[in-house]
Amino acid sequence: MSATPLRKLVQHEAYYIVALQLLGVVVLAVLALLITGKTSSLSVLMGGMAYGLPNLAFVWRVFRYSGARQMTQFMAAFFIGEMIKLFLSAILFIVIVKCLPVSLLSVLIGFVGAIVSFWVVCMWHFSRQNRLQQGVTG
Repeated sequence: MSATPLRKLVQHEAYYIVALQLLGVVVLAVLALLITGKTSSLSVLMGGMAYGLPNLAFVWRVFRYSGARQMTQFMAAFFIGEMIKLFLSAILFIVIVKCLPVSLLSVLIGFVGAIVSFWVVCMWHFSRQNRLQQGVTG
């Protein structure tokens, strides 16, 4: 497989994982709407987006490199991208809490929910992929 189709495959999977993460945040916000109301739901959504949107930017920036020849570029972009993602997440969190009429606890629940949903989606996606590969090769 050449680098371009491999890069497209890796990018597609990375965007798919982030899309599922953001879907998890939306589901959490809908649950908050049903349980506690509109302000809490908006707060959960904003908290989730404070982590989810920088994660989307991270995927866009980092996963343009693939292949053995670009490993150094990938690693550099990964570490720089992770630092930028964490910085942007912190800034967005502070701006949301300071400038919007939100519930701090609900924003925090959305933020943590986005982090947890990312890991849950990753575990589900890669365990599913592993089962599919074992079914094909086994």
